[in-house]
Amino acid sequence: MIKRGRFQNVFDLADEIGPWDERLVAPPYADPQVYMSRSAGPQPFFLICAKDTLVMQCSGTADVQLRHVGTRSTRLQIGDILYIPAGTPSRIEPREEAIHLRFKAIDPGLEAVAWFCASCEAEIWRYEFDAGSLPVQQGYVAGCRAFNAEVSHRTCGSCQAVHPQVDITRYDWARAI
Repeated sequence: MIKRGRFQNVFDLADEIGPWDERLVAPPYADPQVYMSRSAGPQPFFLICAKDTLVMQCSGTADVQLRHVGTRSTRLQIGDILYIPAGTPSRIEPREEAIHLRFKAIDPGLEAVAWFCASCEAEIWRYEFDAGSLPVQQGYVAGCRAFNAEVSHRTCGSCQAVHPQVDITRYDWARAI
């Protein structure tokens, strides 16, 4: 388990986390809170936060898909910071092994994981949870499991395309809970 301290080396901590862990790395009283993730594969869902967030790219490069804003996609390189307005679905797709930091309010409020149709880009389904009262990894696991459990959750209401289940076996979210 990562011990949160006052000063930490992100690159040393990255070895302790799995893909898309969104592990807290700041002291519990810090506002904003800082979450760290590393991965070589795409985020398995779009994340929607009730409050504004910032994403900072610490290593590698990544493409970020956005919904409901004018910019649909942007590339992040080392040192880039992306402002994501509250309510904006975003999905990070690293182009190689990458580390990023996500800055969230100390009381983040509701968050959601959502899936969008690859064919028509309509929102397929979302799972909301209170990120202030439970670890975000718990919300990720619950959302992915619920998405996988029902064909209706994976069926686009606009074009009727049925989307595959999310493979969550490569994520170690249970370890972070």
